[in-house]
Amino acid sequence: MCKISVSSINPSSIDALIEELKSATGMKFDHYQRKFLEKRIDFRMKNLNLNYYQEYIKYIRENPVELDLFLDKFTINYTYFFRNYNIYKNFEKYIKFYVNYHNKILRVWSAPCATGDEPYSIAIVLDQLKKNNKNFPDFKIVASDIDPAALKVAKNGVYGEYSIHETPETYLKTYFSKKDTELGPEYILIDEIKDNVEFIKEDIIKGHNKNIKYDIIFCRNFFIYINQYAREKLLQILESRLFDGGLLILGGSETLPHKNTNFKSINLRDRFYIKNFSTQEVNFKNRIYNLFKNQSVSKYYGGKSSRIQIEQQDDKEIKKIKTHLKTVPKSLPRVKISEKSIKKKKIKPDKEIKNLYETERMKTEVRITGIEVNNRFNGNGYKYRNNLSPESTKNPDEEFKIYTYKKWEQSIRQRELFAEQREKFIEERISFLDEKYNKIKQKRKEVNDLLKDIKDQEVEVKNRIEILERLTKRVEKREKLLEQKEKQFNRRIRQVGDYTRQVMQQEVQISGISKELIENEELQSIYEQKRIDQIENAYDKKELIIPMGYYGLINSFDKYETATKFIIEGLGSGIALILKDPINNIFAMSHISLPSSSASKQGYHLLFPHTFVDTSVKDLYNNLLYNGANKINITALIIGGAKLFLDYDMTYQENIDAVKAQLDTNQIKLEAEDIGGLSERAVVYDTINDALYVKKTWEFEYRKIN
Repeated sequence: MCKISVSSINPSSIDALIEELKSATGMKFDHYQRKFLEKRIDFRMKNLNLNYYQEYIKYIRENPVELDLFLDKFTINYTYFFRNYNIYKNFEKYIKFYVNYHNKILRVWSAPCATGDEPYSIAIVLDQLKKNNKNFPDFKIVASDIDPAALKVAKNGVYGEYSIHETPETYLKTYFSKKDTELGPEYILIDEIKDNVEFIKEDIIKGHNKNIKYDIIFCRNFFIYINQYAREKLLQILESRLFDGGLLILGGSETLPHKNTNFKSINLRDRFYIKNFSTQEVNFKNRIYNLFKNQSVSKYYGGKSSRIQIEQQDDKEIKKIKTHLKTVPKSLPRVKISEKSIKKKKIKPDKEIKNLYETERMKTEVRITGIEVNNRFNGNGYKYRNNLSPESTKNPDEEFKIYTYKKWEQSIRQRELFAEQREKFIEERISFLDEKYNKIKQKRKEVNDLLKDIKDQEVEVKNRIEILERLTKRVEKREKLLEQKEKQFNRRIRQVGDYTRQVMQQEVQISGISKELIENEELQSIYEQKRIDQIENAYDKKELIIPMGYYGLINSFDKYETATKFIIEGLGSGIALILKDPINNIFAMSHISLPSSSASKQGYHLLFPHTFVDTSVKDLYNNLLYNGANKINITALIIGGAKLFLDYDMTYQENIDAVKAQLDTNQIKLEAEDIGGLSERAVVYDTINDALYVKKTWEFEYRKIN
């Protein structure tokens, strides 16, 4: 294993890593320049703080998501809307001319498209032309890239400030809507433009997924990152997908070879190439030359001949150079010059011409920097002094042509160097932005955590307020209940007082009558007529509230019956007894307070039998049978028996034991119970749904008893 560095790379290790990436991603990295590939791997590993290639191989296997991140950093997504705006202006000129010769749907391919800035820029230009010309044909744009993350951004159509910084104001207002966010403004592309662009994921070096041909292909700034073999293969793919007379647009630092290609340059500055240009009509060719006459190839050759005859320009310049070289004095060493070497810019000038190059270079440095360091040049014009013999300067124009070719080659190399430096700058910028983004992300996380804490506190405060509101309502309800109970108690006292006086009068009248006579049925009927312990619905309400010692009965088949629920609001140590026949829809409830009627004085158990367990069970059972219930269907529910008083007061337990014993004696099945505890209860029994609900004093909601 070895440390990562540009100067010392272990070939076996880096090759193993590249093979791992090829196997995992399916990409043919052999098509890319080795130096470019190694720099991308080095950049990603430094970002992950990994020092060895084997570590990165292990990391890829353990973290499959890293493949997408690597491809995102591997691809060059340095782009923005209307990058090199002059190209789009000339593209617009060409399209206006092109549609006059081809009346059909216009098809454009943008590859690689990165985050969609380029294909959307093309769509905006074409849409603007269509709005201004009703005869302009429909158009469809296909955009392809290998990076899924970039394609996701493209399909969303949402961009930051940098992406639109070169976009003309009219386009910005027409095709974008602005949205302010925490990280700055976002610009959202309208759907009308997005609908005209189809995005597909593909490796364009392998081929194109669409089996169609195009009128225009944009393939800018991609050739410089792949090797010669891949360039030739890609050029074949592009050529096969382009109509004859179709336009290919490359990047500013990319050129096509002069031979072995069917493309002809019509605008060298913007890298516009026409497929099979020589086979087109003469009128078409002449109009193309006139269209780009100020940007044609001849501008770079001096521009003395007609711009329309570009094919003949190279031959004329070659003849001039050959003629001048024949005039060079015999005393100077000769250089064999062929037409092929001149066209390929591989001329090797003699010593005098080398001096000419050096003089011109110094002259240029003086013009740019303003500093003259013994260069024997006065800084004015293109005259050379004190360094050439009269014979060598006889025809300086022709010699300067050679110099121009050489400078052209140097310019290309400088542009390549500039592209590498720019790429490095972009990588550093990306690293800086990643670091900045991580800091913002951390800060945003802290803010979100703080907001979450605040929201949690708000929820807690809200819950406390709700609890207080519930308690307040309960207190208010309790106060109303106490007030109602107090009224009921006062009414009971009056009733008991009246009853006591009646009983005393009766006892005076029937003094001496034995207990056997008291149990006489006739006497019992007299007491039965005077009973007031049944709760009836006097106001056609839906609920019967059962006080202590009273009972209620609901017969669902009684057309005059409106009540559907029994309610006991304050049930303590007493028992709420429910007997029911759900088959015949007959239900009854009593509110019992004492276990036995043996302690009853002066016939109290006859007037209020539901005060006691033994008399209540029997009376309630007989009432159900009297109203049409079937004894086979009758079941019981019991609630209550809470311990509310001193330990020696066992009334609550006696009530529970007594009611269960009475139910067993009368062979009534106990269906459900909710008994015991230390709290009062509120009871609701719904006869419609045959459902029992109970709530203790400390509970906020009723719970259903199954």
